[in-house]
Amino acid sequence: MKKMNILFTCDSNYVMPLSVCLTSLFENNAKNDISVYVLHSGFEGKDERSLADMASKYGQKINLIRVNGSYFAEAPALRWSKETYYRLLISELLPKDLDRLLYLDMDMVINKPLNDLYDIDLGECSLGASCEKLDHSAIRRRVGLDAKGLYFQAGVLLFDVKKTRKVLSYDSAMEVIRSLGKNLLIVDQDVINVLFDGKIKLIDKKFNNFDITNFDHSNVERFFNHTDGKELDETYIFHYSCSKPWNNMFSGACENLWYKYLKLSPYADLYEKKFNTLKYRMFRTGIMKLFFYKYIDVTPFINKMSAKMLSPKLYDSFKKFYRKNVK
Repeated sequence: MKKMNILFTCDSNYVMPLSVCLTSLFENNAKNDISVYVLHSGFEGKDERSLADMASKYGQKINLIRVNGSYFAEAPALRWSKETYYRLLISELLPKDLDRLLYLDMDMVINKPLNDLYDIDLGECSLGASCEKLDHSAIRRRVGLDAKGLYFQAGVLLFDVKKTRKVLSYDSAMEVIRSLGKNLLIVDQDVINVLFDGKIKLIDKKFNNFDITNFDHSNVERFFNHTDGKELDETYIFHYSCSKPWNNMFSGACENLWYKYLKLSPYADLYEKKFNTLKYRMFRTGIMKLFFYKYIDVTPFINKMSAKMLSPKLYDSFKKFYRKNVK
């Protein structure tokens, strides 16, 4: 039995997706001894009990750590929530005796045991991550790095904790945030790429596959919700990094895999009440996904204009309404 330390960050709006992700983790790693750490900004009592009961059901451990609101109070959240920065608090808030730690975004499902990922030899690197499919040179120049090199995706991060703590602290993260100013666009991901430039080992896409879950309107098979069987079989972690399968306007692929773990989670009744209805079956057709795919392109503009035009209180109400009824 392998001992694993897994980290998530979350706010109260995303307890359900976190529960689905944890269900997939526990279902596929029954032979491993897992300690889960969740850095959060505040859960309701019923959510804490639900998460604790689920971990106990699988014979695993979950540690809920509430983060003081003063952390990253000055950092721009942009289109993300402030909780996305919490993965940068490893040195401050996690046990000092950790040697290895795997961070996972909660918009994922784990479909295989994670031993092969957790055991990757990082060599002299501080962490392992997969790559974004973007113009690496342009992004690296934006954050003040040499154009030659890679820009990494922060959804799956395998940390050598001792090496990480020599570089990453709350103060060092805030220093990068302040120095980048308006050039900070992908928040904590930019910070990680700057702090650990040259110290990140590239890991295989199968451990963080965010291509297979995205709807590709130029691909006929994706238009009919079909995906490559070989790639499906080989993928360990399905990352719904763009459109989310629990959102009303989902434009991605592989939602049936997410439903599989939803139905095994404490939110199983949500499948029958929402996603198994005729309305949502229609939403999941290729034609509707093509429309939603285009809609997603304008959401950052909507968010930016709303932030400018509305008072902070009204903007917060708008975001809550949007998350519940539109997104």
